[in-house]
Amino acid sequence: MTSNPIQTMQIFNAAIILIAEDDDGHASLIERNLKRCGHTKTCLRFIDGQEVLDFLVKVSKSTGLAPLDPYILFLDGCMPKMTGQEVLKHVHASHALQAIPLTIVTTTDDAHELESFQALGCTYHLKKPVEIQALRQIFTQIQPDNSSTT
Repeated sequence: MTSNPIQTMQIFNAAIILIAEDDDGHASLIERNLKRCGHTKTCLRFIDGQEVLDFLVKVSKSTGLAPLDPYILFLDGCMPKMTGQEVLKHVHASHALQAIPLTIVTTTDDAHELESFQALGCTYHLKKPVEIQALRQIFTQIQPDNSSTT
C-alpha cells in the first residue's frame, strides 16, 4: 500500500524532524535535501546520542508538548557520548518513549550495525551522504499507520 502524494506531504510536513548527527556537513546536507523535498518545518539538530535521547525523554514526560506528535529521527550510528544503537536500545526499552510515534532513519551502511538497528525497531536506512532521491523514496513509504517503531 502506498499513500497518495498529498497524503505523503501532509505526513511529512506534520512530522517534527530530529537530526542526530555529529558531522556538520552531513547534518546540513540532510536539512538542505529535506527542504528540497518540500519539508517546511524547522529541523531540530542534536550533536550526540545523549542529547537526542534527553530530548525524547523530556517529550515523553512533558505535559506542555504534545507527546503524540509524529517524529522522524535521522540517527547517525556513530556519535559521541552515545551511539545510535544505544539510543535505539533506550527507546526500545522505554514504554514512555515507545509511545512517541517515531520513524527512525539511520545513516550507517555497516551490515552488522544495520541488523542491530532493525532488531531495535529502526524503520528505514539511508547511506551517507544522504541524497534527495533516497529521502523522497523514504517519504513515499511512510504511512499514517506505520509512522511508529512499535
